[in-house]
Amino acid sequence: MVALDPAPSWIVRAWKWGAGSLSACAALVSILSSVRSITGPEQVRWIGVAPAADTAWALGDTLQLATTITDGHGGLLPGVRVGWSSTDTAVAAVDSGGSVVARAPGTATVVAAVGGRIAQSRIVVRPRAAAIRIFADSLLRVPEDTTLRLIARVVDARGHLVAGQPVAWRSADPSIATVDSAARLGAAGAGRTTLVASSTDLTAELPVEVFPVPASITVQAGDGQRAAVEHRLALPVRAQVVSRGGRPLGGVAVQFSAGDGRLEPATDTSDTEGIVRTGWTLGSRPGRQRLTLAVGGRAVGTTVTADADPSPEATRLEAVESPGSAAVGETLASPVAVRVTDSLGAPLGDVLVSWAVERGGTIIGEAARTDSLGVARARWSLGPRAGAQRAFAMVGAGRAVQRLAFETVARPGAPASLSVARNGMTAAAGEAVAPPIELRLMDRGGNPVPGVAVALRPSAGSVGDRAPITDSAGRVLVAWTAGQTAGVQHLVASVNGLERRAEVTVQVRAGPAAKLTLTGAPAAASQPRTRQVEVLVTDAYGNPVGGASVSLTSRSGKVAPARVRTDASGRAAVRWTPSAVSGEQRLDAAVAQTKVTASLRSRRAP
Repeated sequence: MVALDPAPSWIVRAWKWGAGSLSACAALVSILSSVRSITGPEQVRWIGVAPAADTAWALGDTLQLATTITDGHGGLLPGVRVGWSSTDTAVAAVDSGGSVVARAPGTATVVAAVGGRIAQSRIVVRPRAAAIRIFADSLLRVPEDTTLRLIARVVDARGHLVAGQPVAWRSADPSIATVDSAARLGAAGAGRTTLVASSTDLTAELPVEVFPVPASITVQAGDGQRAAVEHRLALPVRAQVVSRGGRPLGGVAVQFSAGDGRLEPATDTSDTEGIVRTGWTLGSRPGRQRLTLAVGGRAVGTTVTADADPSPEATRLEAVESPGSAAVGETLASPVAVRVTDSLGAPLGDVLVSWAVERGGTIIGEAARTDSLGVARARWSLGPRAGAQRAFAMVGAGRAVQRLAFETVARPGAPASLSVARNGMTAAAGEAVAPPIELRLMDRGGNPVPGVAVALRPSAGSVGDRAPITDSAGRVLVAWTAGQTAGVQHLVASVNGLERRAEVTVQVRAGPAAKLTLTGAPAAASQPRTRQVEVLVTDAYGNPVGGASVSLTSRSGKVAPARVRTDASGRAAVRWTPSAVSGEQRLDAAVAQTKVTASLRSRRAP
């Protein structure tokens, strides 16, 4: 208990206690004014307040102060009205009965005044951590793959926030839920666990349930089918509902929607494996149709597509324009195009069109489907064979709709090879090579190339035309007269722009025997002497004729052998012995089966 002196000395001490604070002085002046107004007729000599100092450990706590008042003789003065006030009501407020309520952390002085006397009590409000308050339901339920911020505060005994007290979190099972340093909860997988908040020696627990939610629907069967309009697809559409954690979810209602098509059922509930099914009858519109899946009215981003083929009786195909022409193996300059319409001429867009070719080549659609005008285009690369070629545009499966044919003529390609139909022939010197030489000009695909000049250059002899033109079969027939010299002769054929040339080889043999020559007659002598006579057979150009049969006779004397055959050089040898009769000696020779003859004469001296 604190006793105070009369006012003048107390004012001095209050000034010192307030350390010169103007606000404290103002409060004291106010207190003195109120003291004088409530003081009774009795003369108060002393007042005390108990306790002189006290601490509130929680906001809202109430501290009760008591006063003792005495007169000049030290006797107690009961029933005297006391005035109460606080120097900082934001920290501590006091009522007329001396009850002090803690309002905010800090320090305040509570003053009791009566009869010109005052007493004071120092009140400290210092909230003390008593518990951790978690701002959440008693059970926190969150969906998988969700992140949210946890809020927890340290509070005093009355539940008011205690500032400056950090709260740390941890999870009993991080595989279900995690908490980072910023108090962010991450729902990792379905299940239950407990989150623990701690601050110094205080802890609090928060039960958490992570429940699976439909995150996606995966189509397992039935996508990409094809059927005629208003026909049921062969396979039902089957899909699996999975959670965000990738687990199959049973008991989830999935709604199916497919425009003007029919679905049986339109809603299916997933089984224990998360599987839902529906049968799909396509609508009446040809082209691509779509089936969407939703959970709780919310689309899950899964779409199934099917192609509805148009009915044959209500579909028309026509060529947009005639295709051009190109060389074999080349691509037409402009694409071929087909327009697909219904029986009334309205274009059918988004309809699948397939393409095919005959006689090789390729045709590739620029798009798999018709555009909004019902038109589809394709690039046509011709096959390797020259002549008529065809390509086809088809709509619908099984060729239910009559296909449309495109026709063009493939020109031969550039010359790629020049060949000889027959080589290694023989001919007599100076005579025509028979049969005539055949040259063939082909492109890379083996097609004959017509209308191309072939340059001819013989090593000997002559040709009737040195630059003949290939015919429709890519051929030229060359009339070549061999040169006059026996042996190997060549004819080189070339085409402008073609690096490789063709070469014809002819073995030229000697012509028929045209000349017979005898040399080596014996000199004139008085006695007969045997001498060797050489026989030479040549053709009209002086080429030796081998294998010629020559018969020899001597009107006087002897010749042996009487018949010889020339060797490869056209030669043969005999021995001639003139007779002993003086005068002219003669040896006659003739080539068999010809009129070619020769004689050798010699004279013997008497």
